[in-house]
Amino acid sequence: MKPDISAPGVDILASFSQAVSPSDDGYDKRSTKYNIISGTSMSCPHVAGIAAYLKTFHFDWSPSAIKSAIMTSANPMKGSKDEVGEYAYGSGHVNPISAVHPGLIYDISLDDYIKMLCNLGYDSKKVKLISGKNNSCSNTIDRSLVRDLNYPALSIDVKSNTSFTIKFERTVTNVGIGKSIYKASILPNPKIKITVVPETLSFKSLYEKQSFVLTVTGNELPTQTVISSLLWSNGIQNVRSPIIVNVSN
Repeated sequence: MKPDISAPGVDILASFSQAVSPSDDGYDKRSTKYNIISGTSMSCPHVAGIAAYLKTFHFDWSPSAIKSAIMTSANPMKGSKDEVGEYAYGSGHVNPISAVHPGLIYDISLDDYIKMLCNLGYDSKKVKLISGKNNSCSNTIDRSLVRDLNYPALSIDVKSNTSFTIKFERTVTNVGIGKSIYKASILPNPKIKITVVPETLSFKSLYEKQSFVLTVTGNELPTQTVISSLLWSNGIQNVRSPIIVNVSN
């Protein structure tokens, strides 16, 4: 799923280069130290700042852990009539206060990314350019395994007018309360059936890992995008993951 997240980006007052005009017009000879701009160029610095903010609380967290905290703690949003929800705004609107204490994180190792790239069809030489390490991809490529990257969102493409059963495997790490119990709930969507096994994750200590399998079942759907979400909650922290089924030809 892309984008991952939405952040403030409309009418943002920020410092501005005096080497160009505020209108970006060659006939405009003005210069200014500040300007009000909208767009992803304004959202990105907010997210970068939030990532740095989280790092001050959790200096040992990986980039994937920080991304997970930002995504799973985001405030849910609603898309316009012309946009497909999560494909427009990702997991939701960023909430840096909640991201500091996400409860659970979906962490991803370098080896996990390498495995994903291999299953996408990249050969060992190309993967080395990305990872910087000597890696060997097997001759067997299984693109269906790409969905098992331990990502905070669960997204899949399926063929229209065809019955399907898709399984996602995920592992979460407890970064909240040592002894805690998280229960799963699903945002219902009558077009698909979603189950989670197990439905309850019982943690005995901090940094303990627990795995689960989420299964999505559908029956001969026409071309469309079907949206749902998974929520793990211990009554204090809510860990939300979007579920997207893109049905196409």
